[in-house]
Amino acid sequence: MRLIATVATAAMLAACSPAGTDDSARESPSSASPAAEALDTAAPTEARVTTPGRPGADTPPKLPVSLPQLTYSYVLSYVLPGDKIAAAQNAHRDMCEDMGPARCQLLALERGIGEEQSNNAKLRLRVATADARRFQVLLDHEVSEAGGRAESAKIATDEVSKQIVDTEARIRQRELLVARLTELLRKRQGRVADLLEAERNVTQAQEELDQARGWLGELKGRVAMSEFEIGYAAIAPSASSQTLGTYLGEAAQGSGVVFEVGLRALLSLAIYLLPWLLLLGLPLLALRTLRKRRVAIERA
Repeated sequence: MRLIATVATAAMLAACSPAGTDDSARESPSSASPAAEALDTAAPTEARVTTPGRPGADTPPKLPVSLPQLTYSYVLSYVLPGDKIAAAQNAHRDMCEDMGPARCQLLALERGIGEEQSNNAKLRLRVATADARRFQVLLDHEVSEAGGRAESAKIATDEVSKQIVDTEARIRQRELLVARLTELLRKRQGRVADLLEAERNVTQAQEELDQARGWLGELKGRVAMSEFEIGYAAIAPSASSQTLGTYLGEAAQGSGVVFEVGLRALLSLAIYLLPWLLLLGLPLLALRTLRKRRVAIERA
């Protein structure tokens, strides 16, 4: 009897164990529910975070900033020994040519030619704006190597942003006008007089469009390239025996030329005045002769 009761008890315990497992499985979702609730609570918070630039953002969107379009003009002046001016000017010119025509262009060159070598010289260049500052430093270095120094430097700027914007707007307007008139001519709609007027308007608008495009290109070229005006002045003229001999020779030659010119002028003046002198001298000679005769008669 006890044996039967023991077996029945074991069977009942074995049958109750799956039920306990199921109860624990049923309780597991409830144990995980706080984490799920935390995730559900955090999710709306993250969704409410707004990014700049979108509607409803706390910070206003940033406006695009356009840089001003500036043109630069450099005016540089150097002083150096008179016999070094040509060498310094040639060195600056060679620097420009080495950079290539896309980055540097020669506009004008002026130099006094002679043995004195104390005349002033000038050089005008157009240099890429991105290389302008470095180019100025190289100019100063070349003059320092030649024994000179920078006397003055001036940088002037001019803002052409408004001119560029206005020109671009004018170009867009003329392009639309040319397109409309060209479409009208292509369809051949309207009277002959209207078509002729449209053709004249197309020609005028196209001419204005070409002028605006050329002006826009010039403005952009002025922004992309900076102008350099370089002046060279001598500290003192060089002195040497050859130069002194040249000075004396030129002085003697100049004196001879002046004497020759003066003598030629005097002879020319005498030739022009000789007939007038003869014409005025004859009456005087006649009066003098009559006076001598009268005196002789009175004495007799």
